[in-house]
Amino acid sequence: MDEIQYAFIDEFGDYDFDFDKHDVSTHFIIVSILVKESNKEMVEQEIDKIRQKYFQAGEMKSSEIENNHNLRLQIVKELKDLPFTVYAYVIDKRKIREDSGITFKKTFINYLNRLAYDDLNKTFEQLDLVASEQGAKEFTQEFKNYVKKTSIPDLFNYSTFGFNHSQSTMLLQLADLIAGSIAQGYDKTQFSEQYRSFYQLIKPKIIGIHQWPYDYKNFLYEYKSENPDCLYDEVIIRKSVNLAYRYIDKNRKSEEDDEKIRIDFLKFLLFNLKENPNEYVYTQEILENLNAIRSIKINQHYFRSNIVSKLRDNGLLIASSNKGYKLPVSLTDLYDFVNLSSLTIHPMIQRISKCRKQILLATNNEIDILDQKEYDYLKRVIEMEKLGVK
Repeated sequence: MDEIQYAFIDEFGDYDFDFDKHDVSTHFIIVSILVKESNKEMVEQEIDKIRQKYFQAGEMKSSEIENNHNLRLQIVKELKDLPFTVYAYVIDKRKIREDSGITFKKTFINYLNRLAYDDLNKTFEQLDLVASEQGAKEFTQEFKNYVKKTSIPDLFNYSTFGFNHSQSTMLLQLADLIAGSIAQGYDKTQFSEQYRSFYQLIKPKIIGIHQWPYDYKNFLYEYKSENPDCLYDEVIIRKSVNLAYRYIDKNRKSEEDDEKIRIDFLKFLLFNLKENPNEYVYTQEILENLNAIRSIKINQHYFRSNIVSKLRDNGLLIASSNKGYKLPVSLTDLYDFVNLSSLTIHPMIQRISKCRKQILLATNNEIDILDQKEYDYLKRVIEMEKLGVK
């Protein structure tokens, strides 16, 4: 068995859908703090030191910090270098249709059970789940029951994906802190301008924040173009996001490893679009994100040729530049892609043209290396270039 990876789970939000009440959460957030067995004890000790420093004998809880944003940022600064990662779900309750039946508390919890179980079980081959035993919140308690009914233990009563009676008060407190902090970037009852500072600190730790329901209009509503005179930016962002979601929905049940990587890559781009719509993400940062949950690591060449290229072959819009990748939100993003591609395409065509010319000269025009039918397109391109056709 590979090294055990733990997932310490906590939640933020309530199950109420009456948003006329001022204290009803607009979002429900589920956070998993992922820690490898070899790091668990050390991370617990370091978190406890931070807890004692800021909370003395009390628990390190998001609700204890409340609106003391400077304290929250200071704590996160001290946590950010510890070896843990964050995998989360952000459910916008306002976007769930009333006629779907999911707005009933029990149905809502059951739906989230299936949503979280199916995704986590598909994403992680092995995961030891941990939730609070004392005073467990309702979703967390129901999720424990759901997983125990669904997962299959081995002869030693150990489930490679399931709750195996592991515990860690410190790491569960960390999950609570991160859940409450993420809420400040989404939930209307918690929203804070300081979320941007928190996000920049915790960003390297995030391997997934999945938003549900999928809805490109959510991005259109929140995205503000820096070029208000461009009439096509809204069309471009709508198309790029819609294509990404369609691809995810179509292939989410695939068992092929490369398809899983492509879906994780698209989810990462969608998350980056929400947080930083105008910024590219460097290839190395993307690879670190994708490899964080994989035992077999992918390299840059494999990523470009088997992941990005295949998505583009399927018609998806993925912009790229020397700064990395992103989903396009403007014509400028698409021009970046064309310009970067032209740096490769044009020199290659020139090289083929020169090679062809040398062979034609050497054989008195008897051998044309582009005479094969499959090279007709290349031949036309080169001939047009020679004639100066634009």
